[in-house]
Amino acid sequence: MSASDFQRRAATGHILVGYVATDYGKDALRLGIALAKTRNVNLEIVMAAPANNSFSGVYPHDRGYSSILEEQIAGWLQEALGEVPSDIRATARIVPGESEAEALNRAAEELDCDMIVVGARKGGLFGRFQMGTAVNTLLHSGTVPIALAPRGYSYPGPISRITVMFGPRPGTTDVIAIGLDRARRRHIPLRLLSLVLPGESDLHGLGTDVPNAVRAYANRKLGDIAEEMLSAGYATTDVATGRDVEAAMENITWQDGELAVVGSSRLAVPGRLFLGGTASRMLRSIPVPMVVVPAGYMHAGADNEAI
Repeated sequence: MSASDFQRRAATGHILVGYVATDYGKDALRLGIALAKTRNVNLEIVMAAPANNSFSGVYPHDRGYSSILEEQIAGWLQEALGEVPSDIRATARIVPGESEAEALNRAAEELDCDMIVVGARKGGLFGRFQMGTAVNTLLHSGTVPIALAPRGYSYPGPISRITVMFGPRPGTTDVIAIGLDRARRRHIPLRLLSLVLPGESDLHGLGTDVPNAVRAYANRKLGDIAEEMLSAGYATTDVATGRDVEAAMENITWQDGELAVVGSSRLAVPGRLFLGGTASRMLRSIPVPMVVVPAGYMHAGADNEAI
């Protein structure tokens, strides 16, 4: 058995960066670069434009610009491309849509991207995250994982560790599966962080036995693979306890270059993302980028004996 022995959605190697020429747009670009560093990954740097605009496509291009606005957008995209190291493949494009969120999500689907990377606006708690309208919409309707860059993100990459944060809630299977798969692909450590909160007495009984917690709240196959990775030294475990989410997060330490992964809430429809209350509070309590995974995204829900 290995970390590839479960049904899952394969990675395509395309990452979409939702770019705007602002500080938080540059945070998103830097996170995209960190995710792509030392990986065979294509960055799709996308700016959204109103659906009725007269310009779209890949930039820079050979023809002349039809307006001052198009020329300005092309300049912004060229500046973004200039920030990407030469060893990372990147394409810049402008995509029309009824809204920024709709344009980014549709572009991610059409370009077959593994995730959308966006940045936090100014004014978040501790200066980390504050969701604008487009980001909020993506976090409650997106069809691919959304990666959120904290304000001022500057880690150059590559990603150093993946932490999956799970408990007895819907979404655990997707979180564990994507953590196992992506850590294996990147050849980096995986941390399985079990969140134990008051009122979840069943998890209190399993909180320190993380493989069995994975079996209980995800499935047997993923629990077996997690246990094998722990035995081989490729994964570690941690338990976050406290009176509430904020208190539980206080004693968790984070590495430079770490990535946290959480699942969607029970309100998410299959194939869609919905940021729940617990994940939203986590978002305000951690200093590293967070990835939110749509419901059922990894196709790993069935405990199939034949796998």
